[in-house]
Amino acid sequence: MSINKSIDQYIDTIGQEPVDRIKELAERLLDSTITHINSTRSGGGVAEILQNLVPLARSLGLKVRWQSIGGTIDFFNITKKFHNALQGMNIKLTKEMKIKYIKYNEKFSENLDLDSDVVFIHDPQPLPIIKFNRDKCKKFLWRCHLDLTNANTTYWNFIIKFVEKYDALVFSLDKYVHKDVRHKKILIVPPSIDPLSNKNRTLSPEEVYQTLTKFDVNPEYPIMTQVARFDYWKDPLGVIDCYKIVKKKIPKIQLLMIGSFAQDDPEGQKWYQKTIQKAQNFRRIHVLTDKDGVGDLEVNAFQRASTVVVQKSIREGFGLSVTEALWKGTPVVATRVGGIPLQVINNVTGYLVNTTKECADRTIYLIKHQYLGKILGMEGREHIKRNFLITRHLEDYLKLHLEIIEPN
Repeated sequence: MSINKSIDQYIDTIGQEPVDRIKELAERLLDSTITHINSTRSGGGVAEILQNLVPLARSLGLKVRWQSIGGTIDFFNITKKFHNALQGMNIKLTKEMKIKYIKYNEKFSENLDLDSDVVFIHDPQPLPIIKFNRDKCKKFLWRCHLDLTNANTTYWNFIIKFVEKYDALVFSLDKYVHKDVRHKKILIVPPSIDPLSNKNRTLSPEEVYQTLTKFDVNPEYPIMTQVARFDYWKDPLGVIDCYKIVKKKIPKIQLLMIGSFAQDDPEGQKWYQKTIQKAQNFRRIHVLTDKDGVGDLEVNAFQRASTVVVQKSIREGFGLSVTEALWKGTPVVATRVGGIPLQVINNVTGYLVNTTKECADRTIYLIKHQYLGKILGMEGREHIKRNFLITRHLEDYLKLHLEIIEPN
């Protein structure tokens, strides 16, 4: 990991006092070792958070490591079913899936170095690793990034035997905590964005303009954007339905659908192809991915140039693309699900909606009243600054580590 970071770089953004607090907390943890384990090094919000959080923690002198399990297509086909079922889908859990899920994790555990004071296991993919490594680490924490409010009972009853082995559980929202684990040590830590990363740092108007023209997006016409993986839960086809309604009132509206492909999401290509097929008759819909040369800087530029950013998720653990858009002062229209209402405060930092028609109506309204969009965007940026930046996330984790390591 080659990202160079320093906590002092954030003084201009958050002020001196929070930076001093973080330094004081870190001083108490200099002798401790911390390891994060997740499924993949790139693609998706978890990897993106760790890409920024781990180097920042290391810059404070902390002994923090990040390892990923890798995995095979077979394994990720199974764990995608776990992901979908735990967010509410009705999917059969077979005996073969259970056996493979555990066996793969046993194999992965052989290649991991978990000799640490604290090990963070992220999400369901590596959850069973604790079964094979309990004696290698003083404290194991499971960090769940999913929306478990409507979890498939069969899958939950299967994984709870692993969840119960952990010393503490970390969720993004309290409502995600299942009643069966309320007796455990529970910590609520919302995710965050890094305001200084390439995806979120300030860009000049020239940089934004060059990005738009490079991808044949007209800066003179209104832009509606969704940044999300190509996935059922992100409802990409519903976004196009919303666009079709908006286009009737705003004929020159452009739709940008920006996505990437994660190693641990084997369904991404299927939903990408469905999106391409549905968009093919609309010349002002641009479906762009990392394979088209869209990286963090391009996403940054697109979000800044957008008249409205939409997030039409069916389930959403948190929604970092919402955080990113609000940080850039861009108004957001999003569904009232998961962690989105933590960020989009209705009529204050954006609009919350329940249906495709509502999403279209609010988008049209903001395009026709762009002065209001600027006000919502300014409020949104301040809300993110106070609550959802990486520095707050790091401070929460440092407090959590101290609480786990020094319980008395």
